[in-house]
Amino acid sequence: MAEIDRSVIEGLRRGDARAFEVVIDELHRPVYRFILRMCGDVSVSEDLTQETFLAVWQSVGSFQGRSRFKTWVFGIAYRQFLRHRDKKVLQTVPLDDGRDEGGGEDPSAAACRTDEQHRVREAVYGLPDLYREAVCMVHLDGLSYREAAEALGIPAGTLKSRMSSAFQFLRKVLGGSFTENVNDGTPAECGQGEVQDEMR
Repeated sequence: MAEIDRSVIEGLRRGDARAFEVVIDELHRPVYRFILRMCGDVSVSEDLTQETFLAVWQSVGSFQGRSRFKTWVFGIAYRQFLRHRDKKVLQTVPLDDGRDEGGGEDPSAAACRTDEQHRVREAVYGLPDLYREAVCMVHLDGLSYREAAEALGIPAGTLKSRMSSAFQFLRKVLGGSFTENVNDGTPAECGQGEVQDEMR
């Protein structure tokens, strides 16, 4: 996914509808998938995604450019989710968006993969919200540790601690083959492949 160009952001500040369309085209699906993974309800995710981009349109003047624009938008999405969570008890559904993106995979291999995906999804659903939101942002939405911490409004050290606890839980549930490394906070070295591949 391409980073939002500064000229697009300036267009948003001027109220340019075409700039807003560019932002929607680039970020709508990632934001929707993030909210869906957190709240587990398709209808609610659609509503919260709309509310997120309405807030982006209304508050773009407050974006100061100290972070990536995507990080700022994810922070808004996260706060929309928190407001919703405070109002309702959430139910869970599969962490993907219900679309089948597979090709002509061998049925037996597909069955094994589906079983493994189910195990990972169930394990992630078993995480406390504080850990699950960190795993989703870093390993599914591609934010760095610094960006995820900023979006969540917490220190980077706290984010690393939550990720470490999350992986301890996942390793216990999924078995010793599940490994991670949170020393430097780079997604490629934190078990991203195992989580990301099985939750798509």
